[in-house]
Amino acid sequence: MPHGSNVMLVRRPIAPGTPALFLDRDGVVNIDTGYLSDPESVTLRDGAATMIAAFNAAAWPVVIVSNQSGLGRGYFDLCTMLAVQEQIEVLLLHEGAYVNAVFLCGTAPNDVSPLAEWRKPAPGMLTTAGQLYDIDLTRSVLVGDKITDMQAAAAAGLLLGFLVDDGFVADIQTVPFPIHTVDHLADISPAALLSWQTLESS
Repeated sequence: MPHGSNVMLVRRPIAPGTPALFLDRDGVVNIDTGYLSDPESVTLRDGAATMIAAFNAAAWPVVIVSNQSGLGRGYFDLCTMLAVQEQIEVLLLHEGAYVNAVFLCGTAPNDVSPLAEWRKPAPGMLTTAGQLYDIDLTRSVLVGDKITDMQAAAAAGLLLGFLVDDGFVADIQTVPFPIHTVDHLADISPAALLSWQTLESS
């Protein structure tokens, strides 16, 4: 098996021309335990399903874009990575939420192959999703927990970024891109986006 692999999973149709909610996975959708490799230990982050369900109801496609360097580092294999992803989606469905597509970059940080173009802070996963599904990236948003998520969103030309937790707040000024910090994922919704956009344009 190669040192790292990139994976795209198509779950539900995406209407062309629509904006999308892009989500980092570990630390946003689920609790980040560090190189998550046990499906039975998966726990959703508080508010994640509520946030996703709100965008589902508004017909926004929801797309996970996640670095999974544990694959490239040899910490887990491809089957394990996919089993963890499947469990995350099962838990979301139990709470009335779903994702439309999943992009996982399994390259290690030192990988210089073309596969690494998907690894955030590079925008490869976002731009690939945009090209494949004709997503309107200029009206799309990303929720992440690291500054590299925000850098990828900025490079892809997204509208806004939401940074959860405060470990990287000091780095926000280094990214030329509108970033809002949030404490509760459930506060992010299509309706709330209107007020954030109004703040940005005022």
